[in-house]
Amino acid sequence: MTTITIGQRKGGNGKSTSTLNLAEAFAMRGKRVLVIDLDDQKNSTSAIEAAAPTHTVEELLLRPEVTVAAAAVPTAWEGVSLIAASGSLSGAIRELDGEVGSHLALREKLAAATDFDICLIDTSPSLNILVVNALCASRYLFIPLSSKYFSLQGLGQTLEAFAKVKSRLNPELEIVGMAFVIHDGRSALAREVVQKARDEYPELVCEAMVGQNIKIEEAQVKRQSIQRYAPEDRGSAQYRALGDELLARIEG
Repeated sequence: MTTITIGQRKGGNGKSTSTLNLAEAFAMRGKRVLVIDLDDQKNSTSAIEAAAPTHTVEELLLRPEVTVAAAAVPTAWEGVSLIAASGSLSGAIRELDGEVGSHLALREKLAAATDFDICLIDTSPSLNILVVNALCASRYLFIPLSSKYFSLQGLGQTLEAFAKVKSRLNPELEIVGMAFVIHDGRSALAREVVQKARDEYPELVCEAMVGQNIKIEEAQVKRQSIQRYAPEDRGSAQYRALGDELLARIEG
């Protein structure tokens, strides 16, 4: 199973939106996808229709007997399963913070999972023990971006956190790519931000971009992916293209 953390140290850059729509894009290519919601805001959990969870991600991390197979539930999106966030993840953070080797809790659980091809982990903007768990459990980091100036500040913090985890905890971790998933193509400043990122990280910035789009927001409210809600919309084509580009990087 290929595990990818969706991470960005600044909020409002489309982490949950990217997690869900990439999950759908991968599933449409025949992949069995697991989404893990490690964000205490529970956006990925609330934006997808799924069976009632028997166990939350908190229980997966803290209870030795709870496995990925027991915690994952099917969703209304064919090929996509979910491990739901808990409303009390702050308690899990406190407990994990006081435990030796707790940064490997999720990695140990995912190592035994055999039912999925790809796992996408939605994370919070803060660099807490849950985010460290995600990065230690992952082969790749994907960084969603907005074409606003302050998004690049968050990018710098994200890259710093990535470098520390890679050097100290998970030497196999790589950045599979970064992509502008909230882009206003009409704005000259937004185009400058995109060009600046491409100049600084030419190998990392994906060609595919997702424009600002009310249809994507409407789809989330209706607990659907943009691919299902408005399959002919440009946002659907853009997320499919981004998914294909990431798969090509992973498989190539």
